[in-house]
Amino acid sequence: MIGTMTPPRSTSAAPMVPEPLQPLVKQLAELNADDLDLVIRAARSQVRPRELRTVSWESLNELKGIVAWGGNADEDCKALYDG
Repeated sequence: MIGTMTPPRSTSAAPMVPEPLQPLVKQLAELNADDLDLVIRAARSQVRPRELRTVSWESLNELKGIVAWGGNADEDCKALYDG
């Protein structure tokens, strides 16, 4: 009889997690796939929606021009595609 094996988890593409969360990551890594899915779904169900912040058009309009990136997108595109 041939059994099934869970493939090893890759650590090469693991995202950087803040040090205080490392114990949680280790605990989650020890769970089997079904339990991990259950825990993730339970956590997502408890996430509260964030309150959106708004700003008036007048305030938004006053912000333009604060950052000047320079350049000209039209000229840059022509240089890239027209040689």
